[in-house]
Amino acid sequence: MKRKPILFNKLEASRLGLGREVIGLIGTHHGAGVTHTGLMLAFYMGEVLGKKTAYLECNEHHDMIRIQKAYEWSREDEFSFSFHLITCYSEVTPRRISEIFGEDYECIILDFGIDFTTNRDEFLRCSTKIVVGGRSEWDQQKLVQFSEVTEAIRGSDSWLYFIPQVNDKTITKIKNEVTRRVWRVPLAEEPTIPSRDTNRFFSRIF
Repeated sequence: MKRKPILFNKLEASRLGLGREVIGLIGTHHGAGVTHTGLMLAFYMGEVLGKKTAYLECNEHHDMIRIQKAYEWSREDEFSFSFHLITCYSEVTPRRISEIFGEDYECIILDFGIDFTTNRDEFLRCSTKIVVGGRSEWDQQKLVQFSEVTEAIRGSDSWLYFIPQVNDKTITKIKNEVTRRVWRVPLAEEPTIPSRDTNRFFSRIF
C-alpha cells in the first residue's frame, strides 16, 4: 500500500483538528475558582505561547457577561469578545460548541462550572481534564469526595487536580488522600496578566 506524502498527512491532520489542545475545567463547588483559573490558562496560551485560543463558557453562571464589562477588548459582538489571539464565548450551547470546534483554534478551553453530571460527556472528550478545588479544609473534603465518586471512570487517574493558593504541605496531604496528580496554583490577582509564577506553573504542565 502506498504511503501518503508527509505534507499531505500534515494537511489532513490540521483539517481534522489533530494536535489541538482541548482543555476542560470542572469545579468541585461554587467559588472554587474555575473561571479565574481558566482565564489564567487562556491568557497563558494566547499571550505567552502565541496560540489562537478560544475560551468557552459552558455553564449558566453568566460570569462572561461581567468579565466582558470589566475589561476593554479589541473586538466584541453578540456572542464573543476578543483580545489579541484570545476569544471568549459567553453561554455556549452544545450546537455552538460544534461550530467553534470547526474554526482554526489551536487551543480550546471549556469552562463547565460545577455541573459534572450534565457536562460529563463533553468533559471526558477533552484531551486535558482539570478539576479545580478550594483551599479550605472543608472544600478539600469536597475534592476528595469528587475523586472518590469519579474514580471508576476510565482514565480518571490522569486528571489534573488544581488547588489555588495553598502551601506544599497541604498539597502533599491531599495527594495522599486522592492518589491523583494535585497541583498548587500560584496566586494571580489579575488573571489576564500572565506572571512569572503562573508562566512557570503552566509550562510544567503544557
